[in-house]
Amino acid sequence: MASFGDGKYFIENVETKRYLFQDGEKLKGERGSEGGWLASSGFESPKCVGADANYYNRAYWKFVPQGEDKYFIENVETERYLFQDGPKIEGDRGSEGGWLASSGFESPKCVGADANYYNRAYWKLEPQGDGKYFIVNVETQRYLFQDGPEIKGERGSEGGWLANSGFESPKCVGADANYYNRAYWKIISQ
Repeated sequence: MASFGDGKYFIENVETKRYLFQDGEKLKGERGSEGGWLASSGFESPKCVGADANYYNRAYWKFVPQGEDKYFIENVETERYLFQDGPKIEGDRGSEGGWLASSGFESPKCVGADANYYNRAYWKLEPQGDGKYFIVNVETQRYLFQDGPEIKGERGSEGGWLANSGFESPKCVGADANYYNRAYWKIISQ
């Protein structure tokens, strides 16, 4: 099994060349003080997207070992954990038929949560050869998945990750399968 030491990493989608990126505010207070990740908790956790560059150092991540080959994947800038919303997959991989609502099922989002609510911040890294990994949520069994187009031009040419930059970065979701190879990730030490 892969082992990642101290340090920071880019997590780059193999298909889109986008970095896993954390939107939103830095963690405030103690872990768990936000009370959840949904708006109904009083605070909606910020989304994870695929950005073309490391704006404001929000594409740096660290892997915090939790035993049994599990990790917290923590954003270095916001100190939030990569977190998987939504139900556990049912049936065979690919039975949901896609990740968009048009497939009949919209894959749940990935966000940056302040704590490990219901064990949804535990991840396993499954090597796939050629330096590629599936990043699998332990609780939902879903793959970290990148929607959207491949980056065009130089890194940073999109000018940001929010719609007001002229381009809104595509979301990261939890998919039941590796549709169009969008669940392959490279982990690049910085």
